[in-house]
Amino acid sequence: MTYDETGVERTIARLRREHPGAAGDLDQFHIGGADAVGMLIDGLALTEGDTVLDVGSGLGGPARQIARRTGSHVTGIDITPAYVATARDLTAGTGLDDLVRFEAGDIAAFAPDRPFRAAITMHVQMNIEDKTEWFSHIARCLAPGARLAVWEVCGSADLPWPMPWSLDGTDSFVVPADALHASIEQAGFTTTAWTDETPWVRAWIEKTFADGPPDGPSLPMLLHDGYTRVINFAAALTDGTLEIRRGTFTRAA
Repeated sequence: MTYDETGVERTIARLRREHPGAAGDLDQFHIGGADAVGMLIDGLALTEGDTVLDVGSGLGGPARQIARRTGSHVTGIDITPAYVATARDLTAGTGLDDLVRFEAGDIAAFAPDRPFRAAITMHVQMNIEDKTEWFSHIARCLAPGARLAVWEVCGSADLPWPMPWSLDGTDSFVVPADALHASIEQAGFTTTAWTDETPWVRAWIEKTFADGPPDGPSLPMLLHDGYTRVINFAAALTDGTLEIRRGTFTRAA
């Protein structure tokens, strides 16, 4: 299991004590940080009061960003209880408790009270073997015509380990972009956009790490062997082994 870190809240509290005033991207579990979330928000065309499902919500950064920017009600679901507990704790001090909530669990067993009007998922499906079934579970939680935005890793399964989502590759199921796209459509979605954002990501990496690894609180500090994972990831994106795809879809009637 890759995402089994414990003591996340204590680690974040320590990092903030050691680096006062520097928030970093601790709550963004994906390449591209908050800027990537902003692109997904643009594609969803949300309005105040919409309901949004964040599948694989991590520490809740995207969910809070969506609520803050759009006034939408966001529910995050994640399989890692420690992440959910931390997401709730981080949200408590933001004034967004009335708009954002988090649940621990698997999307396969999640039963919402009413269908959501939109959903996002960012860097989750790499750990999912049956991608059509997984995206079908997301479709089941959405109203007909609801929007789905994804920010996902595609490419070769022959990778240098560890990666951010897998220590040794045994729980990694990366597929080429065409295969992932087909799985999403087979799950009951029609495509609005399917864009290769790898050039944008490469530029983001170059800018973000221009002065070397950040000395303030950052996501790699929360993961075992975190900097090696990020370095391997960046190298695979640079040499073309991996790519990042941004997709916007509509749930079919």
